[in-house]
Amino acid sequence: MPAVTKSKKRSVTAAASGEPSYAPPIYDPAAGKKALEALAPELDRLAEAELITVRIDVEAATYAALGVVGFVSSPDVRARFARLPREEFDVTHVDELELACFAALHALAEARAAGALETEARLPVALVTEGLEVEARMQALCEYQLADDPAIKPELDRLRPGTGHRDLANDLLGYARIYELRADVVKADPKHYRADDAARARELAGVMIQKLSTAMTPRARQAFDRYVRVWTLLCLRYEEVRAAALWLWRKSSRTQERFPSLFAVGRPNSARSSRKEAPKGGEGDGRGDGGGGGGSGSGEEPGATPVVPELVTESPG
Repeated sequence: MPAVTKSKKRSVTAAASGEPSYAPPIYDPAAGKKALEALAPELDRLAEAELITVRIDVEAATYAALGVVGFVSSPDVRARFARLPREEFDVTHVDELELACFAALHALAEARAAGALETEARLPVALVTEGLEVEARMQALCEYQLADDPAIKPELDRLRPGTGHRDLANDLLGYARIYELRADVVKADPKHYRADDAARARELAGVMIQKLSTAMTPRARQAFDRYVRVWTLLCLRYEEVRAAALWLWRKSSRTQERFPSLFAVGRPNSARSSRKEAPKGGEGDGRGDGGGGGGSGSGEEPGATPVVPELVTESPG
């Protein structure tokens, strides 16, 4: 895939709209490499428990974040963030959002080059089959009992899309955590609850992750770890900016469009609304290979440049 040297924006011009244009920064691999090197100490400080599973099209999400960078980096908009109390919001999240985006794009390219997102690892069909069965049962329970729980709904939305064995393993861990957080609710479900599902989900996920990791070369494992860490940092930084922006622009009808959820922007086109198909036979079938949210992660054509949100040509008002 050729290196991406620039990001696209909507064709709505300043002249046509009567508003100033907030163009996203131009990305190039050299800038991405420098950004990744600059963030290395911060990435290394992230604890394993903080890491966010990659299950979306990271490239699309990152270009959407770059569109937001073009908006929030303009002097008038940045000044609005800077007026927030320091104990409530650190304006560094605005100032270093571009750095995190560039680092994410470079880490993605390195992970692809190392083969970290396209492992050919095969998992035993019995392992995948049981994993799918446990996942389907736990998801059905959670979707039915907890879809209206404001604390759990975002996690259900996050777990729903995705493909691949790595995604299956991470789903099992995610539903096991929900079972732990809402133990009283899940135990009361007479149809789908099984007392050993949460523990078994963790066991199955552990075996899958171990087998997938073993199949990677040392270079691929290192690249994948750095990729996940950069994605986590970008998510944490962007969500701080977005949370503040949703309050600052709370009276605007287009706030959600100006500051989109990265998980919504990067959601695969073929996002599942129900469980994946069971294996069709042959070792490792049912979830594809172990790519998880890798590659483009979206089912889109490789190299397609996602459209940056329309916010890049709007005024901050």
